[in-house]
Amino acid sequence: MGQETKKTTKKGTELSQAKEALQQKNVELEAAKSAVEKAEYARDIFLANMSHELRTPINTILGLNELILRESQEEAVKEYARDIRQAGNILLALVSDILDFSKLEADKMELTEGIYDVSSLLNDLINSISVQQRRKKLDLSLDIAQDIPYKLLGDEIHIRQIIGNLLSNAVRYTEKGKITLHVSWENVSEDTIEICVIVKDTGIGIKEEDIPKLFMAFQRMDSTVRSKNDRTGLGLAITQRLIEMMGGKLEVQSVYGKGSAFSFKIVQKVVDREPLGDFEKQYRESLRSMEDYHEKFIAPMGRILIVDDNAMNLAVAQGLLKATRLQIDVASSGEECLELIKRKTYHLICMDHMMPVMDGVQTLHAIRELEGNPSRDVPVIALTANAVAGARELYLREGFQDYLTKPIDADKLEDMLIAYLPSNVVYLTNNRKISDEYEQTEEASELGIRESQLYLMGFNLRNGLRYMGGDKALYGKVLHDFHSILQEKEAALKDFLNKGDMPGYTIIVHSLKGNARNVGADDLADEAFELEKMAKAGQLEDVTVRSPILFSMMNTMRDSLKVYLESEDSEEKKTEKTESTATRKISEEEWVNALRELADRLDDFDGDSAAAKLRELKRYERPETDKKMLRLCEKAVKDYAYDIALEIVNAVL
Repeated sequence: MGQETKKTTKKGTELSQAKEALQQKNVELEAAKSAVEKAEYARDIFLANMSHELRTPINTILGLNELILRESQEEAVKEYARDIRQAGNILLALVSDILDFSKLEADKMELTEGIYDVSSLLNDLINSISVQQRRKKLDLSLDIAQDIPYKLLGDEIHIRQIIGNLLSNAVRYTEKGKITLHVSWENVSEDTIEICVIVKDTGIGIKEEDIPKLFMAFQRMDSTVRSKNDRTGLGLAITQRLIEMMGGKLEVQSVYGKGSAFSFKIVQKVVDREPLGDFEKQYRESLRSMEDYHEKFIAPMGRILIVDDNAMNLAVAQGLLKATRLQIDVASSGEECLELIKRKTYHLICMDHMMPVMDGVQTLHAIRELEGNPSRDVPVIALTANAVAGARELYLREGFQDYLTKPIDADKLEDMLIAYLPSNVVYLTNNRKISDEYEQTEEASELGIRESQLYLMGFNLRNGLRYMGGDKALYGKVLHDFHSILQEKEAALKDFLNKGDMPGYTIIVHSLKGNARNVGADDLADEAFELEKMAKAGQLEDVTVRSPILFSMMNTMRDSLKVYLESEDSEEKKTEKTESTATRKISEEEWVNALRELADRLDDFDGDSAAAKLRELKRYERPETDKKMLRLCEKAVKDYAYDIALEIVNAVL
């Protein structure tokens, strides 16, 4: 009996010890689990914080690098800057991928619904890949359902990210052939539809055994087909997770060496069932308008502001208007627009409609209501993807002067600018290409007395003429404009300096630098550039000390230019008077031959020679009808409308 008791006691002790050991093990496991969770949480927080903090200096680097690209005259420096831009963009994309992935891993990624235009979404996506697509000479095929409702409710930001990633991958891994974007839809209920998006390419394709790796973080495919622009391998992993959060699934079909197709379906709410229309036709027309492009006008003294929350759209708009030599400022939000117009007067504002926080309509109303705003009453044109019936009436009713649909048609954009910019800053070219590389003629290089005076006044005539395409008459007009704005800008600079407002000072001195560069006032432009750098860095004391030098240069140039221009005007009037009084007779046969010679010069677009011939013809005694014909012809030549002048002459012949 005693033996049995001992055995029972021993078993109880062993059981108790086993329980204690198990409890200890559980405690250790809980501690280990907690440590792992803390480590994962710390990792996620670290990645998220670091990714966020890294964006600020990267954006600063890219922004300053963009200024180097725009302002440097040395090709070697610009080539370095292009390399910096490419590496910087890859780094920024890497940081963004890490931030998104860390949010997804920590279950902190949230979907945010908002109203968006399908056309605007597609336009931005196509713009995002257009440069690389054209550089690689890839065809882009668009198969967009024309009857898809144009206004939807959903997480536009992440939908843009999903499709943008699929499109950029297609371009990155395709060396020849084409990219196809297919968008279709089906009704789900009265107020919801299912969108189907397919992105196809004729690129390298994917081996069947590698397809599962596509959606694994930090995984790459076969190294033999890797691109130099490959990133982290996070893109498709993030894309798949985002699609799943929206209730869809990312499907892949691929043939190695021949191409791939990525597709997904997601449900979106319908806000307006008005059909999208023929987006592809509109896009193709915008491309055709860019082919064989010749600027219709130049406006070196014209100042416009373009407002759009999409950086690529801003770059496209600036690129389309580069040849017009307009002074272009850009703003990426309604708030930034309002800050700019407090400090600077514009001749015209182009405003995107669908922007976050403050959309284009709200920004327009704020512009009109803002007290002390020098651009309060300037024309504002809506840039929008909303091309449905009644859109024009909507924008006019809200207070816009006009509207232009996206994708932007270069011809329509220039026509609209000609219509709404002040006529005294617009110089029509009649679609004649003004070369950026002005080839100096013998006449231009043999400077007369008056041209030498300009050099003594601080103007590099050759540079000024190069910016004006070699047109001396146009250069003279721009000099008049430059004289009139010197005093205006000096007053504005002094006002901002007295207030200690360095951002405002920076905007004006930057504009002065561009004005001076356009007319060849290189020393003044260089001085303005130095002050711009100081003001941008917030160096108020240095700017205060150095500004009097700039003001002195501006005053001297303004005074000497005034004397020069008055002398020029006097000479022109004297010449006109002499030509009008020194008349002589000419036979009908000689008159017809002279008109034919004029027609030949007009047909050759030889403006200077045609103008000289017109001056000669005005000296002859002719009936009033012929004199009127010559006046009309002369006006057309001054406006570069050589074809119209030719029609006038041919009508007489």
